Amino acid sequence: MRRSSLTLVLVAGLLLGPPPAVHAGWPEKPIKVIVPFAPGGTSDQTARIFQRAIQENRLLPQPITVVNIGGHFSVGSRQAMESAPDGYAFLLIHIALMGGEASGVLNFGYRDFAPVASTSGFCLTPVVRNDSPYKTLSDLLAAAKEKPDTILFGVNIGAINHMAGLQLQGTAPGARFRYVQIGGGAENFRAVLGGHTQAGILSGAEYVSFRASGIRALGYTGAARHPGISDVPTLKEQGFDMEFCVANWWFAPKAAPAEAVSGMATALEKAMQTDYIKQEFEKRLFDPQFLKGDAFKQRLDATYKAIEPIAKQAVPEKK
Repeated sequence: MRRSSLTLVLVAGLLLGPPPAVHAGWPEKPIKVIVPFAPGGTSDQTARIFQRAIQENRLLPQPITVVNIGGHFSVGSRQAMESAPDGYAFLLIHIALMGGEASGVLNFGYRDFAPVASTSGFCLTPVVRNDSPYKTLSDLLAAAKEKPDTILFGVNIGAINHMAGLQLQGTAPGARFRYVQIGGGAENFRAVLGGHTQAGILSGAEYVSFRASGIRALGYTGAARHPGISDVPTLKEQGFDMEFCVANWWFAPKAAPAEAVSGMATALEKAMQTDYIKQEFEKRLFDPQFLKGDAFKQRLDATYKAIEPIAKQAVPEKK
C-alpha cells in the first residue's frame, strides 16, 4: 500500500477440536479457492490464471476449483473463514478484508486467517461511461463539489473501490460522491455501463478487460503511467495528490495445517515462474510481488496500519 495524501475463531476451534491430520502427500483431494466477488473481476482473473498455471504445469497433484461468491465481499470471506480447517479451502482477496474490518463492516479480519502468500500488485482507474458529461477527472470532482451527494458512485462498502473513492473525493475538498452498494469490479462495470451509476473505480486489469465495451478511464492511481494503458494519465499528472495500489492475498482458515499453507505457497511461487503467468501479468497490468511466511505477515501488519485511518472514513453514518 503506497502512502496517499491520503472472537469467533477461538470459540469455533474449541467446539471443533483439533484440525484433521494432513498426510505428507498433501493434497489428496481437490482444493477449493473462494473468490468473494463475481466472475470477471481482478480477484477472479487472478484465481483463474493461477489455477491454469498450477494445473497445466502439474505443480499440485489435485485440481483447483474456483468458487465465486458475488455481492458483498463479506459473504464469501466469512464462508472461507468458517470452512473446515483441513487444508483444502483457501480465500483469495485483497485489502478489502482490512477495509471491512477497520470500517466495522466485518466483525473479523485478516488476523482470523492463516496467511499464505501475496502474489501480485495492481493499481486502479476511476471510470465513467463513454458518453458521460464528465470528460476529465477535474470535471467529475468539480461536479461532486458543486452538488455534493448527487453523483452515484458504485462501490463494495468497505472494499477497495469504496476506500479509493473516499480518497479521490478527498483530493478536492468539499467534493462528496453518493456511494451505492454494487459489488466488485465486474458488477460495477455493468452498473456504469447500464447507467445505474455515474462513476466507479476498476482495477487496471478490469479496465483492460472492459474498456472496449463503452467505458472510459479518467486516470490511473499508480506512481507513473502504465505501458499497457499509456494513454491514461496518472492522478498526480492531473494535479491530484493520490496514489492507490494494492496486492492480491491468499489465506487459509486460521487452523489450517502448516503443510497445506506452505504447500499452497510453494505452488503459487512456482506458478509465478511460468511463462504463462508472466505473460498474463503483463497483459493484465499486474505487478509481480511474491511474499510468504514472516515477510508476508509483516507486510500485512504494516498495510493495516496504513489503511485503518482511511477505512474508518467508510463507516456508515448514523441517521
